[in-house]
Amino acid sequence: MLGNTADKLFSEIPSPRGVQRELIGRARGDKYIWGIVLLLSLISILVVYSATGSLAYKMYRGNTSIYLFKQVSFTMLGLMVIYFLHRINYTIFSRIAALLFWISIPLLIYTLFFGARINEGSRWIKLPVINMTIQTSDFAKLALFMYISRQMSKRQETIKDFKKGFLPVITPVIVICALIMPANLSNALLTGATSLLLMFIGRVSLRHILLTIGIALIPVAFIVSVAVMT
Repeated sequence: MLGNTADKLFSEIPSPRGVQRELIGRARGDKYIWGIVLLLSLISILVVYSATGSLAYKMYRGNTSIYLFKQVSFTMLGLMVIYFLHRINYTIFSRIAALLFWISIPLLIYTLFFGARINEGSRWIKLPVINMTIQTSDFAKLALFMYISRQMSKRQETIKDFKKGFLPVITPVIVICALIMPANLSNALLTGATSLLLMFIGRVSLRHILLTIGIALIPVAFIVSVAVMT
């Protein structure tokens, strides 16, 4: 009788393989993308600890782990947010994409003129209640990528057409990049490059994409040359 009871108890304990399958089942999406996210998160922890160890030692009386703990906390919080968001139906994000995009424009304008200046760049807004600063360009990039993805999804039948397919997609990119550029040129270039990659995935005409790159190189080259000369 005791043997039967023990067998029953052990049979109810999930095997490691069963636990793995359960975790994979709960985490929707591409497992390779999840692997990349976890790998980059671990690398960020190591990089922050390596880069801030001496600074933390000087500022916090020998405590070299304070920035490490902060990075681990923010990383865990970020992974939790990613997990819960990926469980939400993607159509909900599609519905609010336009709202987020139009909110991001006045936020960037406000940041450009009244934002907190850190490292010689006005890129931040300080939240008085929780005493934290946020980089509005990160919010704007997320809103932009959601918005142009929605636009391309709606315009697949005319996506190869310059007026009906390309202009409605590239115009928001130009607006956001133009507002980010005065404070952070590299961030604006990265945002534009990511947007063009999304367009390529969204079946936008390659000719239109290459034309955009060619036109964008002119002002970028001018700005870089002026910066080098001064």
